[in-house]
Amino acid sequence: MNIAFLLVAAALAGFAFWRLTRYFWLKIYYRWRGVQDVDALSAHALRRTRSVPVLDVREPFEFEAAHIEGVMLIPLGQLASRVGELEHLRQDTLLVVCRGGVRSAQACLILDRLGFAAPRNLAGGMNDWKRHRLPYVAQAQPTGS
Repeated sequence: MNIAFLLVAAALAGFAFWRLTRYFWLKIYYRWRGVQDVDALSAHALRRTRSVPVLDVREPFEFEAAHIEGVMLIPLGQLASRVGELEHLRQDTLLVVCRGGVRSAQACLILDRLGFAAPRNLAGGMNDWKRHRLPYVAQAQPTGS
């Protein structure tokens, strides 16, 4: 058998394995870095009982499609430059949400590095929030004529 074919097949298999398991590996990496996850049901309970604020780090178009009511939107790419807007929350628990939990984990690392006391990652993000049928604001879908 041709060695080049085997090398290409091995590379493709490795890439496929990474694509299928990357979320798992990223979660391990962020947990190892100290990011603390909160599941959607616990996050909802924290919002109801302690009025814990939520920071959404998705892009505006994602936010407009569906978001948790009353959250602040600061896209991940703007977080470091707009961190002053969160100064009043520096010592509080702050839930951070994105679509699936990866960008929000990155945001938690940034906030931790900037001295925020308790950033918490909403594990599974808005996908998990919706899956549990927790309340959110959705953009009205236009009806067909």
